[in-house]
Amino acid sequence: MAHLRATLRRLAGVGRAGRSEADTATMWTTPYAWRTADGIYVGHNGEVWMYRALPLSPMKWEDPEQQLTLALPLARLLSELGGTSRQPIGGLATLSSNRNIHVISITWDDQVVPPPENAAALRSYQAGAFGFLAPRRALLVGVLLRSSLMDKASRTDRNASGAAKFKALTELVKESIAEDVPNLELYRKDIELLQVIFERANARPPTRQELDHLESWYNLGRGPDAVLEELPTRLRVHGLGELEMSAVMRFDQPILESPHSQWAMEAVSLPGDAPHVISIRAELEPANLTRARARRAQRRIMANMQEERKTQDLEKVELSKTFRQAKEVEDYLAGSNQPMLANCSIVMAREVSGAAQTYIDYLSQVYGIQMKPLEHRQIQALEETLPCSSVRVNPFLQDVNVPMISHAGLQSFSHLGDGTGVFGGLIDPDGTPFFVDPLGAPRRNLPPVFGIFGDPGSGKTFFAQSVALQSALNGLPVIFVNPKGGDSLYGMVDYARKLGLPSGRVSMAALEESPGAFDPFRYAPPTIAAEIANVHILAALDDHRDGLTLPERLALGSGLKRGALNGARCVWDALRYVPGEEAERLRGLVEQQMEASSMFALGIALKPLPRLDMTQLLTLVDFDRDLGLPEGKSPSEYSVSERIGLAAVRLVIRASLEILISNRSGVLVVDEAWTFLSQAEGLASLQRISREGRSLNILPVFLTQRIADVVTKDLESYLSRVLVLKLNERKEAEAALSLCGLQPTPERIADLREFGPLPPENGEPGRWARGIFRDLAGRHAQVVLGPTPPEAAAAYSTHPEDRRKREERRAAAARAEHGAAAPSEANVEGDAWLST
Repeated sequence: MAHLRATLRRLAGVGRAGRSEADTATMWTTPYAWRTADGIYVGHNGEVWMYRALPLSPMKWEDPEQQLTLALPLARLLSELGGTSRQPIGGLATLSSNRNIHVISITWDDQVVPPPENAAALRSYQAGAFGFLAPRRALLVGVLLRSSLMDKASRTDRNASGAAKFKALTELVKESIAEDVPNLELYRKDIELLQVIFERANARPPTRQELDHLESWYNLGRGPDAVLEELPTRLRVHGLGELEMSAVMRFDQPILESPHSQWAMEAVSLPGDAPHVISIRAELEPANLTRARARRAQRRIMANMQEERKTQDLEKVELSKTFRQAKEVEDYLAGSNQPMLANCSIVMAREVSGAAQTYIDYLSQVYGIQMKPLEHRQIQALEETLPCSSVRVNPFLQDVNVPMISHAGLQSFSHLGDGTGVFGGLIDPDGTPFFVDPLGAPRRNLPPVFGIFGDPGSGKTFFAQSVALQSALNGLPVIFVNPKGGDSLYGMVDYARKLGLPSGRVSMAALEESPGAFDPFRYAPPTIAAEIANVHILAALDDHRDGLTLPERLALGSGLKRGALNGARCVWDALRYVPGEEAERLRGLVEQQMEASSMFALGIALKPLPRLDMTQLLTLVDFDRDLGLPEGKSPSEYSVSERIGLAAVRLVIRASLEILISNRSGVLVVDEAWTFLSQAEGLASLQRISREGRSLNILPVFLTQRIADVVTKDLESYLSRVLVLKLNERKEAEAALSLCGLQPTPERIADLREFGPLPPENGEPGRWARGIFRDLAGRHAQVVLGPTPPEAAAAYSTHPEDRRKREERRAAAARAEHGAAAPSEANVEGDAWLST
């Protein structure tokens, strides 16, 4: 009979989660007795719960419209689960059956380690920056399952006597008595129903790690067996520290506006003192029942007010206020089909720290959410957060609507980027790492370009060097084009060689000694080479004030194309096929320009030369003298030297791109990318990469400050990732934020002006560069570009003082080895990447 009573309590869901059983001397350390691998728990009280994990998103930095969209899955899930609550029979609320739910957000720290998919050399590099803890988070929704036994019993003859009904129920109970492994067939129908509802919310079965933390979050997910010592308002976990369990007493603000009242997100993101667990247990009550309760409350209050008027007593202010609140609740429910979270208990747990302001103070001051540590109920409060717990220790139960929970930011977590590849930095506000997979875009058939926008000194060149070196360490060929004369990045090459990475630096000064270093026929298919040569020559000769005639332009283009089709293997040979009387004048102009400008001669070889190809993983192309690139001018105002300088940069970038395309993989990093993107030829190259997509495996990384001048709808369609760093000019900031996919609000523009890095000064630590990042999935967050291994940071730095120290070390090393001065920047490899 005792077993029968226990099973009846299990069916009714009213059994207690006992800590011990006197008859068998069994000690229970958890409320649950059994679990499945996919998140179904059976409790000692006979309750069966099903848990599923909801997707998380970096909500904090999204536009308000996107924040509302990200909150919708949880709102719809709670509404659909509320739809499974049973309406009362005959209008009696006591005969209703509300669906019981448990929403729990758990945050824990985990050691940051390099992704296992990365190459060994890259993992070794990244390990120099890691070694810290970063948070992880899971949002789980549990639902109390219903047994089909009660449904079967309810289908017995309605006219049968009470004794007959009890006998039928008894027979069903006897059939359901569990063995060592519970029989979940009785819950199969409900499980199938809930699975469909969860799938619509993109919920999934929890991982093993998530289940470990659900069961023993207080012991870092290492199992429920831990020594706990209960203090009046603390819970001491031996070997780990102290916890404080607190409960929400009330919400002082009657209305919290969505999405601007994300109280849960801001609580868990509070620096220094944040709750590790937010546990919400409630019954999903149909809206009509809650509305009926609100109407009854109004009638009671109205009756009291009328009684006071009859006795000529002064009306109590609190009665009028309560009446208005009850009326507001009724009006809200009249236009809503969402359930209410009735008898809602919200319990939070934090690790006790010495922070001056706790999340309890913050929620009270900002949102009017009043909380209180649960005195002498810390153990019971902990148990309330665990699966299958019957304990409801929170004395401050209340009714809460769905948006109060679904739009609180429980789904927020700073996680974006890719799961492997280049380490980029940390994501605000949680401090989780983000990675950039150079081959991620082609794998997903997305546009190829990674755009990085920022002022000089914003950290974009530093970050680009990190991307280049890490990509090469991961086995991808990388070409870094640096057109900023007198600002060499040779420190990156020196550091790469120290790591044992095949690296080289191409000096423009060395290549200028003989013409044709970047003759298009050395790296591109003949017909494409003819088109590149035509653009390069016209950039220098076709001055709008004294340029070529239309017949000459046509003759030049057709002659180069004809030469390519007839076997020419350098531009000078192709020029021999220019038809008509214009041929001699055109060849003469080209020859004169080659004599006048060695930069122009880079694209014109007088004889066939060996093919350009990759012979090392990392190649730096340095324009080691000032090219006089035009700044702030329109193309019609360019001088001849400015046009030639731009043409030379575009030629080198196009050559680098074609070499990587021939290699069928690689990363191209281009500083001052406006020189390439402001020309139709550059966009045509990107279109080719986008069209051929996955087969090319190319990641172009373009860095520029001049955004508004080069951004077009065409370029926007090629960007799959965007990083916006410090920008002072409002016009540039607005263009960059729009490219990032965010509204250029005054607050964001003001933030961008403060994003630059700061060096250590007066004993104060330095500050990493900050930015706003958009990943392949279109998610956004503010990021910091660090940490970086110290030796790598010294090699990447373009600060004048760091450059001076680097020069001194280089000179000292050269003297020690050769007894001579270090080689100058211009005296490093000229044709280091070339092979036949």
